[in-house]
Amino acid sequence: MLRGLLPSLVALLTLSALAQARDVVCVTVTGTVDFNGIPFPPLSGATPGGPMEMSFLIDSTVFVNSTSFPTRGYPIDTSSFLMTIDGISVGLQSPFPGTPYFVLRDNDPAVDGFFIANNVDFPNGLATDQPGNLGQFVDDFSVTYTGATLSSLDVLGALGSYDFTGLSVFNWTLNDGPFMPLGGLFANMTIETLSAPVPGLPTAGLLGLGALVALSGTIVLRRRALLSAATALLQNQRPI
Repeated sequence: MLRGLLPSLVALLTLSALAQARDVVCVTVTGTVDFNGIPFPPLSGATPGGPMEMSFLIDSTVFVNSTSFPTRGYPIDTSSFLMTIDGISVGLQSPFPGTPYFVLRDNDPAVDGFFIANNVDFPNGLATDQPGNLGQFVDDFSVTYTGATLSSLDVLGALGSYDFTGLSVFNWTLNDGPFMPLGGLFANMTIETLSAPVPGLPTAGLLGLGALVALSGTIVLRRRALLSAATALLQNQRPI
């Protein structure tokens, strides 16, 4: 058992050290399905009340500032993007047309917030790998908070958990052209460095080898989906 787990443990701890040095950031959004009018599978199987989650990685050193608004976009690593809607997996369109961004708003104007888009100026969502009637379904997510929420456009300064505190507007829909056949109820967004402790689990530095082995199955399962994407992000991306 130990022989089989050691490679995953070593990879996990190495990734944590690399991510801390490079400040790879993981964004996770959670909520529930509000309504669903999609008539064909697989997305027709998502039922109201079912869980929704979206997660992806960004490199905090790689960003594009808007020339028109107080916004900054961080390119999303496409291979790390995963959305689940009541257990149904949804990825980004591949190849993705353009660049997918996670965008921060600071005093824009008098409000702060976050959105995903294929530009750094306006929230228009991201094309997914699921075909609709009028092209690919678009994952459209944005949240707007009071103007005292963010102090800058640096994503490392925005680390933390966001819920309804200070929230003024949110939108989370799957769009099919101008129509919004599926909607989600936003609950929480977490922005954390990948080296941050897994919620509810002790850090590796506080554990002996036996405890690491006992916990490794849970840790590896929760981090495995991000491991290869983060490794590629750390090795291949360069600041722009």
